[in-house]
Amino acid sequence: MKLGNQMNVLVTGGAGLIGVPLREALTAKGHMVTAIDVTDFGRDDSALEIMSITDSAALADLFARKAFDAVIHCGAISGPMMARGEPLKIVDVNIDGTALLLDFARRHGLRRFVFCSSISVYGNVGKTAITEDTPLRPTSVYGASKVAGEQLVQAFTAEYGLHGVSLRLGRVYGPYRRGNCHLATLIRNAAAGEMTEIPCDPEFLYHYVYVDDVVEAQITALTADEFSFSAYNVGSGEALTMPQIAEIARAAIPGANPTLVAGADDAPDVQTTFDISRIAADLAWRPRFDLASGLRAHQRALRPI
Repeated sequence: MKLGNQMNVLVTGGAGLIGVPLREALTAKGHMVTAIDVTDFGRDDSALEIMSITDSAALADLFARKAFDAVIHCGAISGPMMARGEPLKIVDVNIDGTALLLDFARRHGLRRFVFCSSISVYGNVGKTAITEDTPLRPTSVYGASKVAGEQLVQAFTAEYGLHGVSLRLGRVYGPYRRGNCHLATLIRNAAAGEMTEIPCDPEFLYHYVYVDDVVEAQITALTADEFSFSAYNVGSGEALTMPQIAEIARAAIPGANPTLVAGADDAPDVQTTFDISRIAADLAWRPRFDLASGLRAHQRALRPI
């Protein structure tokens, strides 16, 4: 059973890496979509309403004008490498903005709130396999803000009956990513016939997930009637070192020429195994893209950002 065949959905972060393809996928499935973001990044996106998730007056007007059924909350300072040295900005946007949205959802009787959380909530786990029961020990203010967001979603669900769920996403890649991403750089440099230098620890493991899989997980969470859990891991099921990623990229992307040099990742938490079996068992979601097919899809979809 599904929550509803057609829903009126608010998408925050609607101009971002996840927000743009999410809007397209929701519309294709017959849902009504309203998207908001602080900017359209110069894309002349007339369907996007420009506002901040921390602007109470703008949100009050929006919720008064629209009879939303649900929120998919993608809007945020989007990673530990963003807003470095600005912890209060991260708190303001990621925690206060989430609380504000939840309160509007509560007051307007929305049926569903899907929150984009992150693998960063687990912190530096080491060789322990990460399941949803792994203790949350973030090592960045960004990770802590996502823990706080999850706890707010869970508390609003318990206290007010707002049916919310958090999706703990691996490293999302895709054509609209604006932050640093070795995979996007590889693809662009391959098209230009250029080498891509990637600083890395060759033993460090990455948990990449293609954006289209994330979108499908979000829509699955949006339309599921019930959840057995308040949070789910979402990833590709692959844990790969950068030498393995480079080898896959050379085979999947014509002209890809990665050169690995000594260095460290921007988000250096050691996370070995990222278990995604809970969402498969409970909501019947499974990823469609391994890294090779994700890179090829990324290359086909790549466009100016």
